[in-house]
Amino acid sequence: MIKKIFAFVTFLFMMNFTITFAAQSIIDTQNLLTPDEIKSLTQKIQQVEQKHNVKIGIEFLKNTHGQNVENTANSLLDKNFSGAPNGGILLLVVMDTRKWYISTDYEMSQRIPDTSALSNAFLSKLSAGDYYGACNSYIDGVDNSLSYYEENGTATGFDPLAGMLAFVLAIICAGFFRSALIGSMSNVHPAVSAADYLKRDTVKITDRRDNFLFTKVSRRRKSKGSSSSGSGGHSGGGSHGGGGGSF
Repeated sequence: MIKKIFAFVTFLFMMNFTITFAAQSIIDTQNLLTPDEIKSLTQKIQQVEQKHNVKIGIEFLKNTHGQNVENTANSLLDKNFSGAPNGGILLLVVMDTRKWYISTDYEMSQRIPDTSALSNAFLSKLSAGDYYGACNSYIDGVDNSLSYYEENGTATGFDPLAGMLAFVLAIICAGFFRSALIGSMSNVHPAVSAADYLKRDTVKITDRRDNFLFTKVSRRRKSKGSSSSGSGGHSGGGSHGGGGGSF
């Protein structure tokens, strides 16, 4: 009986440990943040996650063991920060190479297709060693980007109608200035044919035949490759977005 009770208590402990670790939003293997800072950032992340129904992660690693930082970030995102209805996003910081990468899954990449605005917000603090400030700016940037998407139905502030109008006006202005510049040149006039570029009686063509020296044609048989088909939708973790750099 005692053994069964002990086993049950051990099971509950392990389940609690597993759930706590799985729910961990910040993984700091380099002890760059204090426990109070991690607690504060975690609470802030949880608020943003609940607000937008997403998953947000931050990981500080010593190294990637020779692996590409992008591939490492994508793998950690799928492992630790996936499964949210509106997507997941991870900021990975590698200390030995001083590289960082923001990885987004398919759902999140539809909401934040360009992560440059996020990096612009935290990169200076990260370079200065203000890791707590960098994390705060990163979380705020994610929150602001998601809020903009939800309010405007688009991931960026680009207005398609305004863009089309600007394009048309640019073409009109370019044509106007081109005509004005050509009209201001005294030595330029429209030419009807190539003969207009020659002075009369300066060139005489006596032979109207075109002689081709040789023609070489090379043909290569096209190999038949196997065709494949698939759906255009996303299937778990198969597509990532994001970007990175050095600090």
